[in-house]
Amino acid sequence: MKTGSFFRKAGCFFATKEIFENRVLSIRFYKYFLTGIFIRVLLLPFFFQRDILSTYQRAAETVFAGNLAADFQQFAMHLIHSAALFIFKFLIPDTGRLSAILLNENTWTSWIDFNNFEFVYRTLFLFKFPYLLIDIACMFLIIRLVYDGDAEKRLKVFKYWVLNPLVIFVTYVFARHDIVAVFFILLALVLAKHNRKYWSIAVLAVGVIMRFFPIMILPFLIFFLAKKKKDYVILFALGTAGLALLEAFSYFYFGRSVIFSLLNTQHFDYILSARLDLIIHDAIFIFIVAYMLLLFSFIHQKNKTFELFLNYCGMVYLLYVATSYFHPQYLLYAIPFLVIIFVRRNSVYYYHLIQFGLLMIVLIYWGDLVTKFLFASFDVEYILYMPGPIAVVNRFYNAAKFVNIFRSVFSAVSLWMIYLIYRVNRQLNTGSNLIDEK
Repeated sequence: MKTGSFFRKAGCFFATKEIFENRVLSIRFYKYFLTGIFIRVLLLPFFFQRDILSTYQRAAETVFAGNLAADFQQFAMHLIHSAALFIFKFLIPDTGRLSAILLNENTWTSWIDFNNFEFVYRTLFLFKFPYLLIDIACMFLIIRLVYDGDAEKRLKVFKYWVLNPLVIFVTYVFARHDIVAVFFILLALVLAKHNRKYWSIAVLAVGVIMRFFPIMILPFLIFFLAKKKKDYVILFALGTAGLALLEAFSYFYFGRSVIFSLLNTQHFDYILSARLDLIIHDAIFIFIVAYMLLLFSFIHQKNKTFELFLNYCGMVYLLYVATSYFHPQYLLYAIPFLVIIFVRRNSVYYYHLIQFGLLMIVLIYWGDLVTKFLFASFDVEYILYMPGPIAVVNRFYNAAKFVNIFRSVFSAVSLWMIYLIYRVNRQLNTGSNLIDEK
């Protein structure tokens, strides 16, 4: 009885009262939740992409060497990982060996040594464990985002997040920390839903200093929340306050501008990668044009409902991966918005699965680092000498052409998903009955 009472209370905390008043739905909730957690925990100790090691290497410079400026471009995210590593060092045997590996400036030998580390599985489990906690927090938020009073649809949203292959791959196989920024996006959205406009913008501003990508939906959030002319000024100032404070801190503490440093990195050029060259120095950046068209379209919507706003945000992130150079983790930012649309229009979910399958092929473009090296912790020597996917494809066809064919299909699928969302928006605008499409 006590065990049952505990699970009911825990379930009500993570889900909603309406779900647990229905026995069938509550059983389904536990089935989805426990299956999702089992998959995540199973993946925690084994797979990783080199970036997570680099992240904790910079954290090690702070924890073991006292260098606070190890990662000034992502300073807020760096502080989180530094705090985590400070705790983990008490849970990992042979911390001296681990610190030597993490402080090794040779990226190649440090990667090999890490894979050969006696406690590599325990270390990977701990390194990714904060992402699991934040992911669970995202589950808690996303089930409360929309479909008030409809427990069935809320449970479907939960299912599409918990069992989403991209969420699982990016966070637990690719081992990227973008889930942290996604959490702040979701928290900002929940606050916006309840008209806590200043808190919503402030939380999104925190998300922006964690990772730059939440800034893409900042203008949409401002136009959704602003009711008076002064709101635009206040919300814009609040939304950019995080970056302004980080810039001021970086300038005075590190003597460098974090904003201009980011703008001059290769990553910002990804946004400008798709372009139409006109004449002499004149060019049109495709994503910028399309982004502004989406923004203008949203501004001129007479009835800016919360669901309409969410749909536009999803379209923004789909547009980015459809028209610009991107890394796999960037697609994660679209998922909180897509899972809501999956419930409304099931065909979008099937296109998303196709999108994920195409992404697995596009991974070949980045070579061994994001393909066979993901499995290096099992046997680094074997993985090093086995042929990579590029070498295999090149035996039959040019690997770059092969990947770009599938990249083009990926863009087509993403643009088609945008069109399907646009059709949902038209139904929302006309007030017609939205029948779930199978």
